[in-house]
Amino acid sequence: MTRVLFTTAAMAAHVRPAVPLVKELVEGGHEVAWYTGPEFEETVTGTGARLVPALAGTEFGNTLARAGGKGRGFSGLNRLVLELFLKPIPAYVRELAVVFDDFRPDVIVSDHSFRAGLLVAEQRGVPRVAFSAGPLNLSSRDTAPFGLGWRPSSSMPGRLRNRFMNWLLYGIVYRERQRVLGRVRADMGLPALGGYSVDWVVRTCDRYLQTGVPEFEYPRGDLPTSVRFVGPTQPEEDGTAPQPTWWPEVLRARAAGRPVVFVTQGTIATGLSRLILPTIEALAQEDVLVVATTSGHDPDTVLPAGRRPDHVLLAPFVPYGAMLPLADVLVTNGGYGGVQHALSHGVPLVVSGTSEDRMETNARVVWAGAGISLRTDTPTVAMLRRAVATVLRDPSYRARAQALQRALTAMSGTGRASAAILAAAAAGRAPTSGM
Repeated sequence: MTRVLFTTAAMAAHVRPAVPLVKELVEGGHEVAWYTGPEFEETVTGTGARLVPALAGTEFGNTLARAGGKGRGFSGLNRLVLELFLKPIPAYVRELAVVFDDFRPDVIVSDHSFRAGLLVAEQRGVPRVAFSAGPLNLSSRDTAPFGLGWRPSSSMPGRLRNRFMNWLLYGIVYRERQRVLGRVRADMGLPALGGYSVDWVVRTCDRYLQTGVPEFEYPRGDLPTSVRFVGPTQPEEDGTAPQPTWWPEVLRARAAGRPVVFVTQGTIATGLSRLILPTIEALAQEDVLVVATTSGHDPDTVLPAGRRPDHVLLAPFVPYGAMLPLADVLVTNGGYGGVQHALSHGVPLVVSGTSEDRMETNARVVWAGAGISLRTDTPTVAMLRRAVATVLRDPSYRARAQALQRALTAMSGTGRASAAILAAAAAGRAPTSGM
């Protein structure tokens, strides 16, 4: 039996992707403790793991809510990273010192953005594994800095561009990150590191598990050997959730060959005027069936039945696992998990969003040929109409999405990830030292 300590930021987008992996380890007979926000107690205990509440992070969700959609572009993303992930590290480290002494883990697995767990593991000399549920965030001679949404380039001019922009952003614009993390490492008695701080997680962990497949990620000639692609890790859906009453209409449309457009705004930026309502207006005169999830909002409040077109179906919740196989295109704000879920069903996309890491996720959708990015948080009706029509008309988008589906299916996801974690624990067990 291996004792595994998970540490994740108290955000659904960081907790939910780890659920299938934790379940896999627990069902394999391993003991798992999970350090995250107490609001996720039901999620954590539902996996069979033991919740260790992150009391130092009680303000995490509030800070994110106050930030709203301000994480747009690299400057906004930089502010979010500093306030949400870096400055609170010392408080998390103090709590994790107690957790470590109580649980005595054989390996620590951390959400890649939650550095406190990895720092404690490094200090204590135990194996450490980072788990990323977003686009790969590393500097490279072949890619521009994370957050710009630029296409990769390994040509000589491209590498000159990349080198300059990496220096400008990581070395100048983001130097506060470097200073904060350098001070944390010094205070913990850890050795100073050179290079860019964005790469320190990969450089100091035994394995870096990247969800998804290489075919969706930019090629890098300098990719560290510790990076392992593990495939899809979508959480299982609640099989008891009832289907909407209008579900037979979806099945009839599918059987008749009528295009089905599935629309979702995501789980964080849920203002329905950004994407849901403009898409409904954009497709008002089109011969398609529009299915939209209102992210918990009452459909009659969002769009009263008397004003709702006959070909528009709304529900507070739509089971993605059942809906995606029936969809011809997904219109979404571009959250990484939702994009991967769509691709795992071979569904092409129209993506819209620039906040947090969506700019990078959506740029990869375009680079992989699996959809169209509108590169804005507030697309116009005309933009949405053109994009949906193009994806429905051009079979290359579905062909690329289906190719990515095959690549995702070929990887075992949670099985591959759990094997890497256990291998790191077995290979790297070492005596621990006091803090």
